[in-house]
Amino acid sequence: MSVDSLNTDALAWLVLRAVYAWMFLYPAYGLIKDWDSTVQTTALLFKWRPDLFAFGSLLLMIFGAVAILFGIYGQFAAIGFIGFNLGGAVLHYRLARLLKQTHLSKESTAADQDALEGAISLGIVGHVTSAEKNFVLTAVAFFFAIKGTGPLSLGAGLGVFSVGVL
Repeated sequence: MSVDSLNTDALAWLVLRAVYAWMFLYPAYGLIKDWDSTVQTTALLFKWRPDLFAFGSLLLMIFGAVAILFGIYGQFAAIGFIGFNLGGAVLHYRLARLLKQTHLSKESTAADQDALEGAISLGIVGHVTSAEKNFVLTAVAFFFAIKGTGPLSLGAGLGVFSVGVL
């Protein structure tokens, strides 16, 4: 392996880790800022103590993203993200289903009905594509769980997946 390929490999790993971490760090502030909506949305998945699950999810988003970004216990964070992302896919499918149930009163104008139908269609497409994005994020988390966080990680690969079991 040449020095140039080693540098590009390390750069590729670093970009993957940075983008993956950003996918979770970026929305965290908004979730904190509108905590009531965050808990209400979490309640679509967890009826019992959605506030607790929302808080745990937020902690995973922040600390898990930092762990993967810096390569410290990244494999453990990745395992957490596998479940988190699959739950996110289920959540987006449920939100799309809820949008399908939205309607205006019979007294609303045809223009309002058409506008709502257009908004519902766009919302459904947005939620379905977000669910599909979560499947991609799950696959990347699975990759990190199996392979570790790669070159330039601050910690060595840890966990059952790094000892040659698989």
